[in-house]
Amino acid sequence: MGQSWRISEKEFQYVRELLEGGFPGSSANNFIGRLEQAFADKFDSDYAVSFVNGTATLHAALFAVGVRPGDEVIVPPLTMSSTTFAVLQAGAVPVYADIEPDTFVMSVDAAARCITPRTRAIMPVSLYGLAPDFDGLRQLANEHHLAIIEDDAQCFLGYYKGKKVGTLGDMSSFSFQNSKHITCGEGGMLISNNPEYAQAARRFSSLGYGLVSAKPGASKIEKSELYNPKFERHVLVGYNYRLGDLPAAVALAQLEKLETFVEWRQKCAEAYADVISGIEWLKPQRTPEGYINSYWAYTVLLDNPKITWEDFFRRFCDNGGDGFYGAWRLSYDEPCLRNMIPAEHKQCPNADAIQPRLMQFKTNYGDEDSLFRQAEALKKTVQSY
Repeated sequence: MGQSWRISEKEFQYVRELLEGGFPGSSANNFIGRLEQAFADKFDSDYAVSFVNGTATLHAALFAVGVRPGDEVIVPPLTMSSTTFAVLQAGAVPVYADIEPDTFVMSVDAAARCITPRTRAIMPVSLYGLAPDFDGLRQLANEHHLAIIEDDAQCFLGYYKGKKVGTLGDMSSFSFQNSKHITCGEGGMLISNNPEYAQAARRFSSLGYGLVSAKPGASKIEKSELYNPKFERHVLVGYNYRLGDLPAAVALAQLEKLETFVEWRQKCAEAYADVISGIEWLKPQRTPEGYINSYWAYTVLLDNPKITWEDFFRRFCDNGGDGFYGAWRLSYDEPCLRNMIPAEHKQCPNADAIQPRLMQFKTNYGDEDSLFRQAEALKKTVQSY
């Protein structure tokens, strides 16, 4: 069925409204402002700043919390390397904290071992839809006066001990890339309850314009100001990271259906979990008590030395499955970073051992037939061994 189930009349309605209105620009009713306000409301946040993608969000967040060239930022090795790239783009140094062997997210103890006098921030990733131990990370951050930037690209409406993921850090980043819970092709959002951080991120994303403010929808500059030849535009050297009205219109329509999208992904995960229940050599990502996983992917550790990842993949596809993804290479093992990161900054034995054996099953199915087909393919594959 593909992903057409994710698009409804609402997206077309908003795009037509935008086009027929001739792009309202600085109007308070523009789709950027509507999206930012709706996102802030959805995630119980005072401020939301939209971005062109979910890597620019991280770059801006690092700047906003005060990370500068030469500072160190603690990141996990097991995730999309955009997390590391943002640290490097900020001129800072990524230091890798190992993962927990059963949840696959950043270990608090490992993060503690990474702290030095140069550490400025911790950037944990809510991997596959599961939060890390935010209580432990917050205690660590408070003890050492560090900022926490949540990378929640894969976690929309996940929960940690009754609290919504995205509300636990100093700033939180979300992605609207095509594979995420909601999408407008590319895009991102940064949220915070700190007005200084939000304003700094807004200015950083808007070419350093001094007049933009932290409040949602405040990325536009009134033309009455621009007319004046004495107008001083740029208070800092910023980037043009702003999201446009057209993708904002699509993202707003998607946001209004977010609960439904998350429910379907969780339903897919339940179907996979039922199939592998009791199979000791297939170990799914553990969701601790009090957490709610939003399941960007249903991820399983293949723990049988007699079965290769490649063979399991081939059998799954032969049995009618759509395929699944292996985990990304650990960021410090990617070709562009392999010789850049000092050995002492990449001591992660759990991640080294686990990454080659992870299987990321897709959860972006929105109909019973597609879901049944994937679950049946997994069932046949397991039974074939």
